[in-house]
Amino acid sequence: MNGKLPFIDLLTAHRLLVAWILALLSAVLLVMAGIGGDVEQRFQTFRAEILEKPASGDFLLVEIDAKSLQALDRWPWPRSHYAQAIDKLSGLGAEQIIFDIDFSAHSTTEQDQEFAEAIARSDASVVLPTFRQKDAADQSRYVESLPIEELRAHAFLASVNVHPDNNGQLNTYSYGTVTDGTVRPSLASMLADSSGNIEKSFAIDQSIDPSTIPRLSFIDVLEGNVLPQSIEGKKILVGATAIELGDRYPISRFGVVPGVLIQALAAETMLQSTDMENLGKWPPLIAASAFLLILVLSGRCSHTMLTGAVWIIGLALFASILAFEKNGYLTYSNVPALFFLLIFLVLEKFSRTRLALNESQFYNETSKLPNETALQQWLRKNGGANIATLRISEFRDLLVVTDVESRIELFGNIAERLKFLAVDGCVYHLDSDIFSWIVKDEYREDIAAHFDTAATLFHSPVIAGGSKVRLDVSFGISDESIDKSKIASEQAAYAGKRWMWHDAVKASAVGEKQSLLVDLDQALANGDINIVYQPKWDLKEDRLSGAEALVRWNHAERGRISPDLFIPMLEKARRIDDITLFVLQSALLDLASWEDARPGLSCSVNISAQLLGDSMFVEKAIALVEGSKAPNQQVTFEVTETATLADPDLSIMALQRIRDAGIMVSIDDYGTGQSTMSYLQRLPADEIKIDQSFVKTIVTEKSNQVIVKSAIEMAHALGFKVVAEGIEDENCLNLLTRMKCDIGQGWHISKPVTAEIFRAAWLETTALQERKSA
Repeated sequence: MNGKLPFIDLLTAHRLLVAWILALLSAVLLVMAGIGGDVEQRFQTFRAEILEKPASGDFLLVEIDAKSLQALDRWPWPRSHYAQAIDKLSGLGAEQIIFDIDFSAHSTTEQDQEFAEAIARSDASVVLPTFRQKDAADQSRYVESLPIEELRAHAFLASVNVHPDNNGQLNTYSYGTVTDGTVRPSLASMLADSSGNIEKSFAIDQSIDPSTIPRLSFIDVLEGNVLPQSIEGKKILVGATAIELGDRYPISRFGVVPGVLIQALAAETMLQSTDMENLGKWPPLIAASAFLLILVLSGRCSHTMLTGAVWIIGLALFASILAFEKNGYLTYSNVPALFFLLIFLVLEKFSRTRLALNESQFYNETSKLPNETALQQWLRKNGGANIATLRISEFRDLLVVTDVESRIELFGNIAERLKFLAVDGCVYHLDSDIFSWIVKDEYREDIAAHFDTAATLFHSPVIAGGSKVRLDVSFGISDESIDKSKIASEQAAYAGKRWMWHDAVKASAVGEKQSLLVDLDQALANGDINIVYQPKWDLKEDRLSGAEALVRWNHAERGRISPDLFIPMLEKARRIDDITLFVLQSALLDLASWEDARPGLSCSVNISAQLLGDSMFVEKAIALVEGSKAPNQQVTFEVTETATLADPDLSIMALQRIRDAGIMVSIDDYGTGQSTMSYLQRLPADEIKIDQSFVKTIVTEKSNQVIVKSAIEMAHALGFKVVAEGIEDENCLNLLTRMKCDIGQGWHISKPVTAEIFRAAWLETTALQERKSA
């Protein structure tokens, strides 16, 4: 072959080189855009878990913990407590005492003097914290917040500034700070007796197990309940760990931890010499791309060989960084290199698929029938047509009773029946639950008869895998587009009709909202609007605690209408108060009747954000509660977090009026707004309800575990009960129970049920015991 590659090899080499170039450019752009930080943090956390090791034990953490706060029940503490701690620790032979506590404000003259004298007479060196902050008068410059002058005379100063990353986490640390030309070593540097370039930072070594750092309670030090040998010759770090005092920050591996623990981990990082040089992102990317380029240019790599090579490169990058970090040599970021390798594989597969693409693109993969692409191609060639669509209702139920092989037979039998309508045309399989065909113009004059025939074809069951399956189908037709034909079939199913023209759907949709508003009063009178209850389970006591009242509308003509449709519509029309009062009145009647069977149950009712600012509605709602036989304290009004944020002052007034009436207040969908626990503390509320978007994935998503656990802990510290909604499996329920969540709600416990079913299945002792033992 005269040393030349065959044409196919040249084509392969060309597409591989293009894939390599595009992958490298993409990876470089991702690096320059700062994308991949979360992925890099996950890799660092994973490596830290593999390399986990104990703390050095070279220093001791004296905690201002809950035990100390309870024993010394006044906060802020008198500075005489700190003076006593210095005397105790110095007397026991401590080498150094470092405080991570703000002393920048004056206490009483006597207390400041007593603390200063204790620092002066201490045999151990004492280190006090400073922090750099922006000048309030000139935001372009920084000033240093120092301990009061009396305390600085005989103490060393160290910076406690920390710098969150873009995700708000504290995963890196600096050797110190510079303010107006004054260099301050960091607190961790003083603790580790280590130094470094002030302008640089290093990654905190999260492979160090924080639980192995020796600790003592502050109150035990004051009361002398410590062993002298645990103090002698040690450096002592004093700081707050009690959740009530705040000063907590997120760190990628361990979640939200006290700030003093982050200082301790940074010091341990320096003590164990794992504050390594970081080569950054480029060297691994250059090495990986160069090695792969050699393989690509060789022209002799199959897809399998390339995939294997990519895996080998990726594993080599991981193994090498693991070895370097274990020995404290250096570290670097593998993410851009991994992005490059992954993008290369995707592009290579995409280009290979495009080369191999043929007529199979025009056929449904499962049924082998012509697909939507084929129908679009036919329409482009033949112009306009009457496009008919069949839609199978509740197709997901079919997935339960059929497998892939039986569905192939099912689809084939559906197509055979539809061929009777398509005559000599094709039957198209657009999606798993959607088929289509072209209705000839001569049938348009009597289209109703055409679809009567179509419906008749599906009166009898269809064979699937030897079994008979009865299908519920609806039809749609459009002379404009495939999409509009699909919409017509969906609207036909929604309206409970056999078939619909898209034009008819469009025309009827214009007045739909106004029509529903007109129908509301009649629906309330006819009982078309009713209440269902979703049980709420006490996770601590393992018993029913109550239920949430939810509204449902079963329209006489349109069938069931989703609350997601009619609630926003009623809010916009300023009619939401009528239906809310109806729900409240119905729930109060049911709650009063529950008292006989199960005393003490609660019932919660949702209050629209719009209604929170309507004082007349608030008074009507309170009057309904007070006029009912149900105890006020067993009624809960649920308001969304975002509703309270819209007008905080007005919200607080309304909620306070509700609580003054003895009605409980719950903040719903917590976590979806922008509020903080400190803001929620201002609200006159009794509980928070964590949004299901966080709860559903706590078993698989570690970040959501951290968020939910932290929210529960902080809510409890602030006196709130916690409800978690969206519990869909046993693992989620058990995890929330371990997190000490108070109340659980979700489909794993029960879907919303009618009042009759709720009474029969949940209030009768026998039925409830059967559920608990199931």
